[in-house]
Amino acid sequence: MKPTLEEKTLLVIVAAFLPTLALGNTNRIVLRVNDRIATTYDYQVRRAARARALLDAPQLTEEEKQERLSRIGEATMSAIFEELLLLSRADQLDVEISQSDIDEAIQRTMESMGIKTPQDFQAALQASGMTAEDLRAQYHRNLMMRQVMGRDVQARAAVEEEDLRRYYHSHSEEFEIPERLHLQEIVVLESNDLGAEGMARIAQEIRDKYLAGDDLSELAETYAADGLTAGPFDLGWVEVGDLDRELEEAVWQLQPGEMGEPVLARGGLHLLAVLERQEATLRPFAEVKEQIGARERDRRFNEEVEKYMAELEAKSYIVADPPPEAAGFRAAAPVPTVDPLDVLDEPAADTSEDNPDSEDESPPPR
Repeated sequence: MKPTLEEKTLLVIVAAFLPTLALGNTNRIVLRVNDRIATTYDYQVRRAARARALLDAPQLTEEEKQERLSRIGEATMSAIFEELLLLSRADQLDVEISQSDIDEAIQRTMESMGIKTPQDFQAALQASGMTAEDLRAQYHRNLMMRQVMGRDVQARAAVEEEDLRRYYHSHSEEFEIPERLHLQEIVVLESNDLGAEGMARIAQEIRDKYLAGDDLSELAETYAADGLTAGPFDLGWVEVGDLDRELEEAVWQLQPGEMGEPVLARGGLHLLAVLERQEATLRPFAEVKEQIGARERDRRFNEEVEKYMAELEAKSYIVADPPPEAAGFRAAAPVPTVDPLDVLDEPAADTSEDNPDSEDESPPPR
């Protein structure tokens, strides 16, 4: 008998947590980047936090959770590796973060998360498995990494207006406003008394009178008094694909002031009148400039971050002795997002420069 999806998930969860029990000495160094180190303990903490976050992620299916848990070791080690690279660079740049910087960053995060009281703040810390001291230490590291990115990468990702215009012209289809019609509808209701011929006669009368200049609301009032019609209804602006095919074909080539032929649809014969028509246009560059700029800055920043991280790795002294399940972490390392202040979800490694309890030779000079 094959295991159910729930049973498979349980097995993956157990497998995700068991390796942390068998890693032995928690002071063993698993990674060194210049003067920055991470120990087995750091790896265990990060790995367990990542597993909890995956299991609590409502947007992931059970299959996605299984897949991510199956490579949690490499993902955890990759995140630690990226962090050490950036923190080591922060050391080289003599980056300094004040306590007030940390206070402000924590306050901004509390506001963005809707945390209003100290009690809510403590509850969020407990849910994340962190203490206030852990949180401040993590913010200190994250702000250091942010400063590194600001100093070394931001300028490389600058976008000029010429770049934005080039994108605008080469991706003009993204900024097209499609052709659309503002429509009004009246329906000749199905009636056993009228029959198909009677309905068609009433619909044609309404269309002829409308095209002759009569007001549709007044026409509708006249026929509605006898229970023959419903409406008129303002359908607002519609684009190609918004209407049933038969209704669209009856009205799409018409101009304002015209009415389409009656179309048999749900409830009776439908008559559509065109109130306004807007041809397809291109949004002006000035209107979409900021939108393009934000998109292009993000794209170029991500490209430059990828190059930058490769440069840091090439210039760094690296000694890696990861757990077997994380052996391929360098090949699997993703590009860091590094706006890393959402730290109530995952504690970071204790990436101290000099850990007296760690077992390793003296670090090489930076």
